[in-house]
Amino acid sequence: MTKLQRMSEAEKQIMDIIWAAGRPVTTSEIIGFLPEDKAWKQNTVITFLARLMEKEMITAVRSGKANLYEPRMSEQDYQRLETKRFVKEVHRGSVSGLISALCDSEDVTKQDIEALMDKLKAQADKR
Repeated sequence: MTKLQRMSEAEKQIMDIIWAAGRPVTTSEIIGFLPEDKAWKQNTVITFLARLMEKEMITAVRSGKANLYEPRMSEQDYQRLETKRFVKEVHRGSVSGLISALCDSEDVTKQDIEALMDKLKAQADKR
């Protein structure tokens, strides 16, 4: 795969539908899964799908009159790549800087901190 390009928010919404389906989906199915506040026309969805294909995020296979779209990468793999990019760009590559920023945030709960500590301990035990 070539260097991963960032997805727009709209492209990400389409990818979320494809990932959630867990199987190849048609344009009509994607439109059917869109939230009610997204009244995108078929041509708009097709444009987003074409962009995702250009970015090598999805593949399409012709089935009768429809294309079946499926991801080329799992959602978890995409999240890992975006997280690495975020740490590199925003925290200058410092994972501890990210964790410090998270801990300083009022949004982090005690349960979040405990889960993070458990995860870090498990990683340390593996090494």
